[in-house]
Amino acid sequence: MSAQKASHEAAAGAWAGLVGTVLGYPLDVVKSRMQTAHAGARVANATNPATSASVRPRGVPGESAGFVASFTKLAREEGLRGAYRGLGPPVCMMMLMNAVNFTAFNRAKEALGVDGPVGIGARAHEDGHRRPSASVVDWRVVAAATAVGPPCALIGTPFELVKLQMQMEARHAGHRRKRLESSAFRFATTLHSTYGWRVFYLGGATNVARECLFNAVFFSTFEHTRFGFADLCEERGIRREVAIATAGGLAGAAAWLLSLPLDCVKSGVQGQDLRNGGWDARRGGSRAARIGFAESARAVFQTRGVFGFFSGAAPSVGRSFIVSGSRFVAFAGGMELLQGEGSA
Repeated sequence: MSAQKASHEAAAGAWAGLVGTVLGYPLDVVKSRMQTAHAGARVANATNPATSASVRPRGVPGESAGFVASFTKLAREEGLRGAYRGLGPPVCMMMLMNAVNFTAFNRAKEALGVDGPVGIGARAHEDGHRRPSASVVDWRVVAAATAVGPPCALIGTPFELVKLQMQMEARHAGHRRKRLESSAFRFATTLHSTYGWRVFYLGGATNVARECLFNAVFFSTFEHTRFGFADLCEERGIRREVAIATAGGLAGAAAWLLSLPLDCVKSGVQGQDLRNGGWDARRGGSRAARIGFAESARAVFQTRGVFGFFSGAAPSVGRSFIVSGSRFVAFAGGMELLQGEGSA
């Protein structure tokens, strides 16, 4: 591997992260609000057991709402500005994260000896002729994809927390009929001065598990399907970008659907009201107010049952198909531009 190739992969990955995040952010806001409603419900019930979702007035934090209702409420009350509030952290996160994960995945594949196409439609070259690959699933690819998880979580957890807390603060400010004006950097600085650096890794362990699962499915699905889609497109005279977008969209949708329960729990942990202090026992917080993995999962189950772990599934899967497809196309286009035709 040359340093130049790695730098090209990092640059193309950053471009892919920018494109995908801008396209999918409004749906991500809706997904996060649907999920963090459970954290609000848990806090309300902890402070007042008589309060429940069935008697809580509509529109207050903690209310469970469907995708259409959540999207309509966001558009009506906050408009385009609200749909893109807090965009700074995820843009920075995804540019950095994609620069790392595309490069890390390709280097891990190389280290594990994966040097050719795998999966459905893969071809192995022998004596100048093409024949189908003998293996449908290459577990070295799965291992390389899983290994991307920890560095992604290390990068992403602080950004995710800032994004969720900004969205929740805006939500509370809206209920008080006040406008929240704050840059992501200023908001992060306030969090640090108020709660210390440890707050940025609230929900970190859950996010590591989620990122490992997500990336294992994400990159593995893409690698194992893209050559099959490429063959179909080639046979029908369709541009190869369609194959890349389709395989990428399928990979993103599958990864989000399977990792959504962990994402839902993580959102409950990171979206809790930090002013309760329960998240940090070192600062004298009450354990009764703490929302950790178990408390968040329990709140989801008690509020919505098993299906509660798939809150936000519609915007997540729909957004992921669009975003992931565009992300892989952007990465391939970036590599082609940097290295020349056919290099991606």
